[in-house]
Amino acid sequence: MIERTYLKELINNPHLLSELEFGNISRILQTVKNLFEEENLLLDLNLNNKNREIYVIGDIHGDLNTLLKIIKIVKEKNPERVIFLGDIVDRGPKQLECFLTVLILKILHPQKYYLLKGNHETLEINQMYGFVQDFKSRFKDFEKFNEILMIYNVLPICALVNNSILCLHGGIPQDVEILDKLKNIKTKELDIFINTLSQDLTQIMWNDPKSNLQGFSESFRGPGIKFFGEDVFETFLKKNNLKFVIRSHELFPEGYRWFFHRRLLSIFSSANYRGLNPAYYAVINNDELFPQILNLE
Repeated sequence: MIERTYLKELINNPHLLSELEFGNISRILQTVKNLFEEENLLLDLNLNNKNREIYVIGDIHGDLNTLLKIIKIVKEKNPERVIFLGDIVDRGPKQLECFLTVLILKILHPQKYYLLKGNHETLEINQMYGFVQDFKSRFKDFEKFNEILMIYNVLPICALVNNSILCLHGGIPQDVEILDKLKNIKTKELDIFINTLSQDLTQIMWNDPKSNLQGFSESFRGPGIKFFGEDVFETFLKKNNLKFVIRSHELFPEGYRWFFHRRLLSIFSSANYRGLNPAYYAVINNDELFPQILNLE
């Protein structure tokens, strides 16, 4: 067990994260794994007071400065919950530090902070985009990376807020029944269902909306991954009694983008990711969505 006072010190002094020995990192990983194992693949997050806010955070990709700004705003504004949509690592300069920060927040406030699985919470993508290389250069032992993978294996895949707003990383899958199939399955039980759920989970992490498209079409991202149009999106909303979907996964120059008559909001929370894009997060208040720019000054 790792001391809460020590974890609070790390959050308050984030430069210490870069100096951690793997033994302490391992204790953090094991502690948070126990928390994730008790969560469902589909988180059901209902607020008794719908005027309380929920913040939804898009891709971070190793951008610690932006993440620390988000944490500061959360401390000041005190939303009821904070949902990270995944892609905490890869590409950026502080990948491990960002990942540990989110995990420590989960340990300290397990009913406030939630982390969903994005397409970069996988070994294959980490090997391609930098996190594995960063890890190996620090610890000289790739076997230790298995402890990172054990966290990926027990992350929730999506979150339902007030039974009306679905939060996920990529997009809707072709199976409109997927939410019913995911209900009440613990993350630690995924191996039992993986053969029947694998394609749907991949599409939730990888699919993209596309304007002026009917149905689903093949994506440049790879086999089995799809673009989806407004018609199938509306069918998915109606089948599941949803009002909105919030996702991340794509960078837009403006930092966020509405799709499908403002029923789908796409946000990206890493500033200056490929140029000078602003960072945005989403605010859920009274079952409405509000994209919010992150002022880094």
